Amino acid sequence: MLGNRYKFMLPRQGDIAIFERGSLAGLVFEPKFDGVRVLLYKDGNDIELINQKGKDIVYRYPELLYVISNINAKNCVLDAGLVVLGKGDRPDPLKLQQREQLDSKEIIDAGSRTMPSTLFVFDILEKEGVSLVEKPLAERKRILAEVITDCPLITRVFCTSQGRELWKKIQEQEIEGLIAKELSSKYEQGKRSWAWLKINHFNTINAIVFGFVKDQNRRAFSKLILGVYVPDKAEPIYLGAVSESFDAQTTRNLRKLLGQLKTNESFLPENERAKIAGKVTWLKPELIAKIRFLEMTREKGLKEPRLIRLRFDKNPEDCVLWH
Repeated sequence: MLGNRYKFMLPRQGDIAIFERGSLAGLVFEPKFDGVRVLLYKDGNDIELINQKGKDIVYRYPELLYVISNINAKNCVLDAGLVVLGKGDRPDPLKLQQREQLDSKEIIDAGSRTMPSTLFVFDILEKEGVSLVEKPLAERKRILAEVITDCPLITRVFCTSQGRELWKKIQEQEIEGLIAKELSSKYEQGKRSWAWLKINHFNTINAIVFGFVKDQNRRAFSKLILGVYVPDKAEPIYLGAVSESFDAQTTRNLRKLLGQLKTNESFLPENERAKIAGKVTWLKPELIAKIRFLEMTREKGLKEPRLIRLRFDKNPEDCVLWH
Protein backbone atom coordinates (compact mmCIF):
# COMPACT_ATOMS: atom_id res chain seq x y z
CA MET A 1 0.00 0.00 0.00
CA LEU A 2 0.95 3.68 -0.23
CA GLY A 3 3.76 4.67 2.11
CA ASN A 4 2.34 7.98 3.31
CA ARG A 5 -0.23 7.76 6.12
CA TYR A 6 -2.40 10.79 6.62
CA LYS A 7 -4.37 12.12 9.58
CA PHE A 8 -7.89 13.49 9.27
CA MET A 9 -8.48 17.23 9.18
CA LEU A 10 -11.45 18.00 11.42
CA PRO A 11 -13.93 20.91 11.45
CA ARG A 12 -14.66 23.32 14.27
CA GLN A 13 -18.19 23.98 15.49
CA GLY A 14 -19.86 26.87 13.68
CA ASP A 15 -23.41 28.21 13.75
CA ILE A 16 -26.01 29.75 11.46
CA ALA A 17 -24.68 33.26 12.18
CA ILE A 18 -22.37 32.63 9.24
CA PHE A 19 -25.33 33.26 6.93
CA GLU A 20 -25.75 36.77 8.35
CA ARG A 21 -22.50 37.85 6.72
CA GLY A 22 -22.82 40.32 3.92
CA SER A 23 -20.73 38.09 1.68
CA LEU A 24 -19.86 34.40 1.66
CA ALA A 25 -17.09 34.88 -0.90
CA GLY A 26 -14.19 32.48 -0.54
CA LEU A 27 -16.31 29.72 0.99
CA VAL A 28 -17.86 26.53 -0.34
CA PHE A 29 -20.55 24.47 1.36
CA GLU A 30 -21.16 20.71 1.46
CA PRO A 31 -23.93 18.67 3.08
CA LYS A 32 -22.92 16.81 6.24
CA PHE A 33 -24.28 13.26 6.26
CA ASP A 34 -24.43 10.77 9.11
CA GLY A 35 -21.73 8.32 8.08
CA VAL A 36 -18.28 6.91 8.76
CA ARG A 37 -15.34 9.12 7.87
CA VAL A 38 -12.70 7.20 5.93
CA LEU A 39 -9.47 7.72 4.05
CA LEU A 40 -9.43 5.61 0.89
CA TYR A 41 -5.95 4.48 -0.14
CA LYS A 42 -5.77 3.18 -3.72
CA ASP A 43 -2.58 1.50 -4.91
CA GLY A 44 -3.05 -0.13 -8.30
CA ASN A 45 -5.83 -2.68 -7.81
CA ASP A 46 -5.65 -2.61 -4.02
CA ILE A 47 -7.83 -0.50 -1.73
CA GLU A 48 -7.81 0.25 1.99
CA LEU A 49 -10.55 2.11 3.86
CA ILE A 50 -9.09 3.53 7.07
CA ASN A 51 -11.55 4.87 9.66
CA GLN A 52 -10.88 7.33 12.48
CA LYS A 53 -9.74 4.51 14.75
CA GLY A 54 -7.02 3.70 12.22
CA LYS A 55 -8.63 0.39 11.22
CA ASP A 56 -9.01 -0.92 7.68
CA ILE A 57 -12.73 -1.67 7.28
CA VAL A 58 -12.83 -2.57 3.59
CA TYR A 59 -13.58 -6.20 4.52
CA ARG A 60 -16.94 -5.02 5.90
CA TYR A 61 -17.80 -3.29 2.62
CA PRO A 62 -16.62 -5.65 -0.14
CA GLU A 63 -18.84 -3.91 -2.70
CA LEU A 64 -16.51 -0.91 -2.51
CA LEU A 65 -13.68 -2.92 -4.07
CA TYR A 66 -15.46 -2.28 -7.37
CA VAL A 67 -14.90 1.50 -7.20
CA ILE A 68 -11.38 0.99 -8.59
CA SER A 69 -12.64 1.46 -12.15
CA ASN A 70 -14.21 4.81 -11.17
CA ILE A 71 -10.99 6.24 -9.73
CA ASN A 72 -8.89 7.64 -12.56
CA ALA A 73 -5.50 7.38 -10.89
CA LYS A 74 -3.14 4.48 -10.33
CA ASN A 75 -2.36 5.68 -6.79
CA CYS A 76 -4.25 8.19 -4.66
CA VAL A 77 -5.62 9.01 -1.21
CA LEU A 78 -9.21 10.26 -0.90
CA ASP A 79 -11.14 11.68 2.05
CA ALA A 80 -14.77 10.53 2.11
CA GLY A 81 -17.88 9.80 4.11
CA LEU A 82 -19.20 6.23 3.96
CA VAL A 83 -22.99 6.01 4.22
CA VAL A 84 -25.74 3.48 3.64
CA LEU A 85 -28.68 4.96 1.79
CA GLY A 86 -32.29 4.17 2.63
CA LYS A 87 -35.65 5.48 1.48
CA GLY A 88 -35.47 8.42 -0.89
CA ASP A 89 -31.71 7.89 -1.27
CA ARG A 90 -31.16 9.46 2.14
CA PRO A 91 -28.53 8.20 4.61
CA ASP A 92 -30.02 5.60 6.95
CA PRO A 93 -28.07 5.53 10.27
CA LEU A 94 -29.58 2.25 11.49
CA LYS A 95 -28.68 0.44 8.28
CA LEU A 96 -25.15 1.78 8.66
CA GLN A 97 -25.10 0.51 12.25
CA GLN A 98 -26.20 -2.91 11.03
CA ARG A 99 -23.43 -3.01 8.44
CA GLU A 100 -20.87 -1.98 11.07
CA GLN A 101 -21.86 -4.94 13.26
CA LEU A 102 -21.74 -7.71 10.65
CA ASP A 103 -18.92 -10.16 11.24
CA SER A 104 -18.89 -13.44 9.26
CA LYS A 105 -18.01 -13.27 5.56
CA GLU A 106 -21.32 -14.86 4.55
CA ILE A 107 -23.37 -12.27 6.45
CA ILE A 108 -21.15 -9.41 5.26
CA ASP A 109 -21.59 -10.49 1.62
CA ALA A 110 -25.36 -10.63 2.11
CA GLY A 111 -25.34 -7.16 3.67
CA SER A 112 -23.34 -5.78 0.76
CA ARG A 113 -26.13 -6.91 -1.58
CA THR A 114 -29.15 -5.84 0.49
CA MET A 115 -27.70 -2.67 2.08
CA PRO A 116 -24.95 -1.43 -0.26
CA SER A 117 -22.83 1.49 0.88
CA THR A 118 -21.84 4.68 -0.93
CA LEU A 119 -18.69 6.78 -0.65
CA PHE A 120 -19.24 10.55 -0.81
CA VAL A 121 -15.77 11.88 -1.62
CA PHE A 122 -14.95 15.48 -0.73
CA ASP A 123 -11.15 15.75 -0.81
CA ILE A 124 -7.98 14.29 -2.32
CA LEU A 125 -4.72 14.23 -0.35
CA GLU A 126 -2.37 12.49 -2.74
CA LYS A 127 -2.23 11.55 -6.43
CA GLU A 128 0.40 9.42 -8.17
CA GLY A 129 2.78 9.69 -5.22
CA VAL A 130 2.55 13.49 -4.92
CA SER A 131 1.11 14.93 -1.70
CA LEU A 132 -1.55 17.60 -2.24
CA VAL A 133 -2.15 18.66 1.38
CA GLU A 134 -0.29 21.97 0.95
CA LYS A 135 -2.38 22.95 -2.05
CA PRO A 136 -5.49 25.11 -1.49
CA LEU A 137 -8.85 23.38 -1.32
CA ALA A 138 -9.92 24.94 -4.63
CA GLU A 139 -7.03 23.20 -6.40
CA ARG A 140 -7.66 19.90 -4.61
CA LYS A 141 -11.33 20.05 -5.68
CA ARG A 142 -10.26 20.61 -9.31
CA ILE A 143 -7.96 17.58 -9.19
CA LEU A 144 -10.66 15.49 -7.49
CA ALA A 145 -13.09 16.25 -10.32
CA GLU A 146 -10.60 14.71 -12.76
CA VAL A 147 -10.08 11.61 -10.61
CA ILE A 148 -13.62 10.51 -9.73
CA THR A 149 -16.19 9.20 -12.20
CA ASP A 150 -19.48 9.17 -10.31
CA CYS A 151 -21.42 5.92 -9.86
CA PRO A 152 -23.78 4.53 -7.16
CA LEU A 153 -20.86 3.26 -5.08
CA ILE A 154 -18.66 6.36 -5.21
CA THR A 155 -19.49 9.96 -6.01
CA ARG A 156 -18.17 13.43 -5.31
CA VAL A 157 -20.13 15.19 -2.60
CA PHE A 158 -22.33 18.08 -3.73
CA CYS A 159 -20.42 21.35 -3.30
CA THR A 160 -21.70 24.90 -3.83
CA SER A 161 -20.86 28.52 -3.11
CA GLN A 162 -24.57 29.18 -2.48
CA GLY A 163 -24.54 28.41 1.22
CA ARG A 164 -27.87 30.02 2.10
CA GLU A 165 -29.70 28.02 -0.57
CA LEU A 166 -28.06 24.78 0.56
CA TRP A 167 -29.01 25.52 4.18
CA LYS A 168 -32.67 25.82 3.17
CA LYS A 169 -32.50 22.39 1.51
CA ILE A 170 -30.75 20.95 4.57
CA GLN A 171 -33.67 22.12 6.71
CA GLU A 172 -36.34 20.95 4.27
CA GLN A 173 -34.85 17.47 3.90
CA GLU A 174 -33.92 17.02 7.58
CA ILE A 175 -30.24 16.45 6.77
CA GLU A 176 -27.79 16.55 9.67
CA GLY A 177 -26.10 19.79 8.64
CA LEU A 178 -23.42 21.24 6.39
CA ILE A 179 -19.72 22.04 6.34
CA ALA A 180 -18.44 25.48 5.32
CA LYS A 181 -14.89 25.43 3.95
CA GLU A 182 -12.42 28.11 2.93
CA LEU A 183 -11.34 27.62 -0.67
CA SER A 184 -7.85 28.84 0.22
CA SER A 185 -7.38 26.33 3.05
CA LYS A 186 -4.65 23.70 3.15
CA TYR A 187 -5.40 20.22 4.50
CA GLU A 188 -4.36 20.55 8.14
CA GLN A 189 -3.63 16.97 9.17
CA GLY A 190 -4.69 15.92 12.65
CA LYS A 191 -6.07 19.36 13.49
CA ARG A 192 -9.50 20.74 14.28
CA SER A 193 -9.37 23.79 12.04
CA TRP A 194 -11.35 27.03 11.85
CA ALA A 195 -10.96 26.79 8.06
CA TRP A 196 -13.73 24.15 8.15
CA LEU A 197 -16.92 24.84 10.13
CA LYS A 198 -19.69 22.32 10.78
CA ILE A 199 -23.13 23.86 11.08
CA ASN A 200 -25.71 21.50 12.52
CA HIS A 201 -29.36 21.47 11.57
CA PHE A 202 -29.98 19.55 14.79
CA ASN A 203 -27.74 19.04 17.81
CA THR A 204 -25.74 15.82 18.04
CA ILE A 205 -23.00 14.55 20.28
CA ASN A 206 -20.91 11.39 20.50
CA ALA A 207 -21.16 10.01 24.03
CA ILE A 208 -19.60 7.10 25.91
CA VAL A 209 -22.00 4.46 27.26
CA PHE A 210 -20.88 3.92 30.86
CA GLY A 211 -23.69 1.58 31.89
CA PHE A 212 -27.36 0.75 31.63
CA VAL A 213 -30.45 0.50 33.79
CA LYS A 214 -32.58 -2.61 33.31
CA ASP A 215 -36.32 -2.56 32.73
CA GLN A 216 -38.76 -4.00 35.26
CA ASN A 217 -38.76 -7.52 33.83
CA ARG A 218 -34.93 -7.49 34.02
CA ARG A 219 -34.53 -9.00 30.58
CA ALA A 220 -33.28 -5.95 28.72
CA PHE A 221 -31.96 -2.45 29.20
CA SER A 222 -34.32 0.48 29.53
CA LYS A 223 -31.79 3.31 29.59
CA LEU A 224 -28.19 3.78 28.52
CA ILE A 225 -26.05 5.90 30.85
CA LEU A 226 -24.09 8.51 28.89
CA GLY A 227 -21.01 10.60 29.59
CA VAL A 228 -18.32 12.64 27.88
CA TYR A 229 -14.99 14.23 28.62
CA VAL A 230 -14.59 17.96 29.15
CA PRO A 231 -11.49 19.82 27.91
CA ASP A 232 -8.78 20.20 30.57
CA LYS A 233 -10.43 17.65 32.90
CA ALA A 234 -9.14 14.12 33.37
CA GLU A 235 -12.43 12.52 34.44
CA PRO A 236 -15.66 12.26 32.41
CA ILE A 237 -18.98 13.83 33.35
CA TYR A 238 -22.50 12.39 33.30
CA LEU A 239 -24.66 13.68 30.43
CA GLY A 240 -27.90 11.84 31.08
CA ALA A 241 -29.67 8.66 30.03
CA VAL A 242 -31.31 7.67 26.76
CA SER A 243 -33.73 4.91 25.78
CA GLU A 244 -34.86 3.84 22.34
CA SER A 245 -36.94 1.16 20.65
CA PHE A 246 -35.17 -0.86 17.96
CA ASP A 247 -36.13 -3.75 15.74
CA ALA A 248 -35.61 -7.21 17.25
CA GLN A 249 -32.26 -7.88 15.53
CA THR A 250 -30.75 -4.53 16.55
CA THR A 251 -31.93 -5.06 20.13
CA ARG A 252 -30.32 -8.52 20.22
CA ASN A 253 -27.05 -7.11 18.88
CA LEU A 254 -27.06 -4.32 21.44
CA ARG A 255 -27.87 -6.72 24.28
CA LYS A 256 -24.91 -8.88 23.21
CA LEU A 257 -22.58 -5.86 23.19
CA LEU A 258 -23.71 -4.78 26.63
CA GLY A 259 -23.14 -8.28 27.98
CA GLN A 260 -19.58 -8.33 26.67
CA LEU A 261 -18.71 -5.03 28.35
CA LYS A 262 -20.12 -5.63 31.85
CA THR A 263 -17.82 -4.79 34.73
CA ASN A 264 -18.06 -4.30 38.50
CA GLU A 265 -16.14 -1.03 38.25
CA SER A 266 -17.64 2.35 37.40
CA PHE A 267 -15.55 4.63 35.22
CA LEU A 268 -17.63 7.68 36.18
CA PRO A 269 -16.39 9.61 39.24
CA GLU A 270 -18.43 9.36 42.44
CA ASN A 271 -19.91 12.86 42.24
CA GLU A 272 -21.22 12.09 38.74
CA ARG A 273 -22.62 8.69 39.74
CA ALA A 274 -24.71 10.42 42.41
CA LYS A 275 -26.75 12.10 39.66
CA ILE A 276 -28.03 8.78 38.28
CA ALA A 277 -31.37 7.30 39.34
CA GLY A 278 -31.86 3.53 39.44
CA LYS A 279 -29.56 0.55 39.79
CA VAL A 280 -26.87 0.72 37.13
CA THR A 281 -25.04 -2.18 35.49
CA TRP A 282 -21.65 -0.68 34.70
CA LEU A 283 -19.77 -1.15 31.44
CA LYS A 284 -16.23 -0.78 30.27
CA PRO A 285 -16.14 2.63 28.52
CA GLU A 286 -15.72 1.31 24.99
CA LEU A 287 -19.17 1.70 23.41
CA ILE A 288 -19.92 5.01 21.66
CA ALA A 289 -23.43 6.31 20.92
CA LYS A 290 -24.41 9.15 18.64
CA ILE A 291 -27.13 11.19 20.35
CA ARG A 292 -29.51 13.79 18.98
CA PHE A 293 -30.85 16.28 21.52
CA LEU A 294 -32.93 19.45 21.76
CA GLU A 295 -30.50 21.49 23.85
CA MET A 296 -27.94 21.25 26.62
CA THR A 297 -28.70 22.54 30.10
CA ARG A 298 -26.39 24.70 32.21
CA GLU A 299 -25.66 21.61 34.29
CA LYS A 300 -24.34 19.85 31.18
CA GLY A 301 -27.36 17.61 30.74
CA LEU A 302 -29.19 16.71 27.53
CA LYS A 303 -32.80 17.73 26.94
CA GLU A 304 -34.88 15.21 24.98
CA PRO A 305 -31.98 12.93 24.00
CA ARG A 306 -32.54 10.40 21.25
CA LEU A 307 -30.25 7.57 20.23
CA ILE A 308 -29.39 7.79 16.53
CA ARG A 309 -26.96 4.88 16.27
CA LEU A 310 -23.95 3.23 17.81
CA ARG A 311 -20.55 4.25 16.46
CA PHE A 312 -17.71 1.79 15.92
CA ASP A 313 -15.38 4.29 14.22
CA LYS A 314 -14.72 6.47 17.29
CA ASN A 315 -12.57 6.11 20.41
CA PRO A 316 -13.77 7.14 23.88
CA GLU A 317 -11.24 9.98 23.95
CA ASP A 318 -12.99 11.42 20.88
CA CYS A 319 -16.11 12.06 22.99
CA VAL A 320 -15.33 15.57 24.20
CA LEU A 321 -17.87 18.28 25.00
CA TRP A 322 -17.97 21.38 22.80
CA HIS A 323 -15.99 19.90 19.90
